[in-house]
Amino acid sequence: MESTKLRIAIDCRINDPLQGIGRAVIALARALSASPMYEQEYTFVVREDVSEWIKPHIYGPCRFEAVSVPESLGSQLKSRLKAVPGLECIWKDIRSHSKRIVSVPTSDGFVESRNFDIVHFPTQQAFLTKIPSIYQPWDLQHIHFPEFFSQVEIGSREKLYRAFCKQAKYVCVQTEWGKKDLVEKLSIEPEKVKVIRWGSVFDAYQPPLSAAVAATSERLQLPKQYFVYPAVTWVHKNHEAIIRALRILKHTHNVKAYVCFSGKCTDFRRDLDRLAIECGVADQIRYLGFIPTEDLQAVYAGAIAMVFPSKFEGFGLPIVEAFQAGLPVLCSNATVLPEVAQDGALYFDPSSPEQLSEHMKSIVDDDGLRSRLIEKGKRILPDYSIGQTAAKFQFLYQQTVSDVGSVFGRICSGEMQSVNK
Repeated sequence: MESTKLRIAIDCRINDPLQGIGRAVIALARALSASPMYEQEYTFVVREDVSEWIKPHIYGPCRFEAVSVPESLGSQLKSRLKAVPGLECIWKDIRSHSKRIVSVPTSDGFVESRNFDIVHFPTQQAFLTKIPSIYQPWDLQHIHFPEFFSQVEIGSREKLYRAFCKQAKYVCVQTEWGKKDLVEKLSIEPEKVKVIRWGSVFDAYQPPLSAAVAATSERLQLPKQYFVYPAVTWVHKNHEAIIRALRILKHTHNVKAYVCFSGKCTDFRRDLDRLAIECGVADQIRYLGFIPTEDLQAVYAGAIAMVFPSKFEGFGLPIVEAFQAGLPVLCSNATVLPEVAQDGALYFDPSSPEQLSEHMKSIVDDDGLRSRLIEKGKRILPDYSIGQTAAKFQFLYQQTVSDVGSVFGRICSGEMQSVNK
C-alpha cells in the first residue's frame, strides 16, 4: 500500500557543523523528533565523513542517512584527472584557473532515489533537483561586507544563492529585515520569501543544576565573574570591540573585567591575540573553543552577561540562547539584531568600544539593570520557540507540495491537521 506520509529530506551535508548553523540544525532536528505530526516523516541527510554530530538528536519521526556530497563540475574534473596515471599534472596546471569557474552542483540522485516529496536545505549549501525545495540562504553578508570575502567567494555566492533561490518553491529567512534584504538584493518575489523565526537548542535541554555549573566552571577554569561571547572568530564577529572595551574598562574605569570566547577559532585568532597583548588585557580573555551544548548552558549560567558585538548577522542565535539562560544581553545595533532582541538588550555601535565599555561597566555596577534586562528577555523569549519553528516548517512543507503531484498531495485533499503555532 502506498504511504500517505509526506516525506521530507532535510539536506544538511555541511562539512563543519561546529558553528552556529550546526546548533540551529540540531535544534530543528530535536523539535521535529519530538513532534506529534504523524502525517510527515523527516530524513536528515548528512555527509558520510561528518555524521556523528546529528545522531544523538534524531528519533521518533526523524531518521538520518549519511551519504556523499554532490560534486561541482570542477570537483568532478579533479577526481577524474587524478584517477588516471599521468594526468594529475594536467590538474595542477588548470587548478588555479578552475577556482574562478563556479558551477552549480546538481543532485547526485540520492534524494530522487528515495522518492522524497520535498528537499529542505536549511543551510546555504544546496544543489539542483527537480524535487520541490525550500532554501535558506541565512544572510547576504558578501554584498554588505565584500571586504571580508575574496572575489572568487563573492562570485560563487552570487551565482549559487541566485540559482538555489530561483529553484526553490519557498525561500526562508529568520527576520523581516532579512526578507527585505533578500527581496531587494536578489530581486525575489516577496510572496516567495517566508519569515520563520528560529528557536534555541536550549529548548530541548533542562537548565543546568548549580552543581553542574560549578563543575563546568572548575573544569574549564572560568573566572569568578565574566562576560561571554559565543562566536567563531570570523572578522565580522568583531571580537576586537570587546578586547578594546576591556582596555578602556581597565585604564579608564579601573575595572578588570574578564571575557570568555566560545566557538571554533580561525586563523584570525592570531590577530586577536596580538591586539590583546597590545591592549594589555591578554590575561583577561579565555578561549574555550567549541564546547558541547550542556557546557555552553553552564557557561551562560555562570556569566554576568552575554556580549554580542557582531557587525553583520542573518539572525543572531546567541541572543535567544541568552534569553533562554536568563542572561542580560549587550548587543550591537547592526542589521537584524534590534529586531531580534527588541527592547531586551543594551545596544551599542559595533564600531564603538567606548559605548560597549560603558554598558559593560553598567552591568558590573548595577544589579537592578541586570534584573530588568533578564525580565525583558523572558518576555521576548516566547517569540522564539523551536517548537513553533518546527510547526511552521511542517505547515510550509504541506504548502510546498499542495499544488504539485506528490504522494501526500494526491492522497490528502484537505489541509494538514492543526499544529501548535
